[in-house]
Amino acid sequence: MDCEATRRLVEADVDGELDLVRHLEIETHLAGCSACAGLAAALRARHDALRERLVRHRAPAQLAARIADALAVPRPMATAAGRRPERSRLLVLQTIAIAALLVLAVTLGYQWGASRSRSGSLIAEAVAQHVRSLQADHLTDVASTDEHTVKPWFAGKLAFSPPVFDLAAAGFPLIGGRLDRLDDHPAAALVFRRRQHAINLFVWLQNDRPALAAREQRDGFTALAWTAQGLCFLAVSEIAAPELTVFAEAFRAQAR
Repeated sequence: MDCEATRRLVEADVDGELDLVRHLEIETHLAGCSACAGLAAALRARHDALRERLVRHRAPAQLAARIADALAVPRPMATAAGRRPERSRLLVLQTIAIAALLVLAVTLGYQWGASRSRSGSLIAEAVAQHVRSLQADHLTDVASTDEHTVKPWFAGKLAFSPPVFDLAAAGFPLIGGRLDRLDDHPAAALVFRRRQHAINLFVWLQNDRPALAAREQRDGFTALAWTAQGLCFLAVSEIAAPELTVFAEAFRAQAR
């Protein structure tokens, strides 16, 4: 099993959704690939954090008692005029309203949790891609400090044109770019230098991608995300978070 196939399945494996054969194939690959192993470790950490830290709300005893009482009410007899008693009708309406509110709360909670999960998975994948680019000595497909060389290189390779700027004046010189993938979608990776450290700035079409946390620390790396003009931007580096914030502000200032 190669890295691309592993990245597609590793989250399902962490959640215990794969059969034994697939699980063993992934474990075999992780044993020999530190980048994918790092992604798997990040996903497991996220899984454990969600399980331990998500707030669990108990229904108040009074609400639980009211629901139980409402569900236990026997079917009322029709009155002589063929109408239910007013009190029984009120109990039925209250029960329906409470049930609707509970369904809404569960649905919103699930959607929020799913969005957070996808966001965390995307950041973990970006960190893994950053680490892989350093270990494989494959930071760039096109190596150049000239934005007018790097930007045209992406033409025809992506469905969008990523903004490219040389930020040498701000202390973050452009060193090139490469094609990459995030969440099984094509992405541009713009590469900058900060002293001896690399900064990978991933750029991809926003579409229906999940909203990302503005800033997150993960495994010693900082990830900083924002959106603009229908594109998602995610900067990843091992430099200090304040420095990465300066980089993001310099890039956004050029894009205005």
